[in-house]
Amino acid sequence: MPPSDHDVNSTPYQDPELDPTLGAPAVEDEPESRPGGLPLYVWVLIAVAVAVPLGLVWGEGAKSLQIVPNLIMRALTALAAPLVVLAILHAIVANDIRGRQGGVMMLLYLINTLVAMVIGLVLSNLIRPGLGAALGDPGANQVVVKKTVTELVTELIPRSIGEAFATNNIAQLVVLTLALGIGLVRIRDAHRAQGKESFQTVVDLLSIAFELMMKVLLWVVALVPLAVLGIVAAQVGQAEGMKVFRSLIWLIGVVLLGLGFQVAWYLLQMAVFARMSPLRFLRGAADVMANTMSTASTAATIPITLGALGRLGVSRQSSQLCACIGTNFNNDGTALYQATAALFMAQALGFDLSLTDQVIVVLTTLVASVGAGGIPSGSFVTMPLIFAAVRLPADKIPILLTVDWFLDRCRTTSNVLGDMTVAVLVDKFVPPSEGAAEGESPGRS
Repeated sequence: MPPSDHDVNSTPYQDPELDPTLGAPAVEDEPESRPGGLPLYVWVLIAVAVAVPLGLVWGEGAKSLQIVPNLIMRALTALAAPLVVLAILHAIVANDIRGRQGGVMMLLYLINTLVAMVIGLVLSNLIRPGLGAALGDPGANQVVVKKTVTELVTELIPRSIGEAFATNNIAQLVVLTLALGIGLVRIRDAHRAQGKESFQTVVDLLSIAFELMMKVLLWVVALVPLAVLGIVAAQVGQAEGMKVFRSLIWLIGVVLLGLGFQVAWYLLQMAVFARMSPLRFLRGAADVMANTMSTASTAATIPITLGALGRLGVSRQSSQLCACIGTNFNNDGTALYQATAALFMAQALGFDLSLTDQVIVVLTTLVASVGAGGIPSGSFVTMPLIFAAVRLPADKIPILLTVDWFLDRCRTTSNVLGDMTVAVLVDKFVPPSEGAAEGESPGRS
């Protein structure tokens, strides 16, 4: 990241004992995902500009291009499960979240993320942005296969570890990941008590495995504009293919409205619980919002976030803990977008999602949003897992990329404002002296 006026070296948080990105593997926009040196969203826009006239000229024959997004989606689907598992495992093992500060922080993260998803689902059910998109087969009245509560609970335990990965069953993956994560944390704590340092090898191996999967992912992400070209041309080539773009405008409106409500929720917490003026909070976060809109990266914004929290009077301990761990665990804007996108696609395809199905969307999105932290276009990469949970086909997901580049910046801004909100509240509810007295070591393994 290029140096800025708010680089970590110029903030009051520079401390050789604290690494503001510890616990979140560094994920940069590497050359593999920037063909020709241009940002991915530029290539997506170029693909759309080429696909629309191509589809109009070729007509129904453009359906043959559907094979391109199908192949790329298969590759992303294959990578999504191991990426999410490695991201969550590393987040659990590399971070030491203990004491009242850690407990209050995680509770606030959970509440804010649930509020975000409820906002997204309520707006999607009321406005129904996907109606009229004509993405499904004409005349098809598709219904998602319903399952009883007993069947859903039974399916939480896979028949084998391979089954969870083969079927992209995110509920089973969560059970396996949590079991492994808790077990590794117990081993880590036992090693610490004995004065051993060998456990760091496990953390390093998890980081290397994550980086390896990320390297492969970046190669696939570089091909995403081709998927956009194929899906848009194939859709436009149909008789009423342009309808999808009108629906995408509605999707943008619903997501932006939802993010607006989410930010209002943050400001309400500032006014009621933190006794801080919402205007003061927004002024303090101005540089942060400008940076997230330009970079679409939570991790790249951490130094600026820490500086902004310092100017708001938040202690270094609370700032480090919430801003850095929030990169993994707090993705409110991402969760809101993924829940909204799932309902949008169900409506566009003519699928009927019951209340139970939408609860499943909430639960799977909650986990997928955590796993999406630090992954380029993370909400897009983990979307197949959410779709698989309610048996929605994933082949039309690339159509979302035509607007995702813009919404990514908006939801990243909401994510970071959520991190700042939690940092202010944690500092208010649990003074740093209490956390220190309990022997907390925020963000360190």
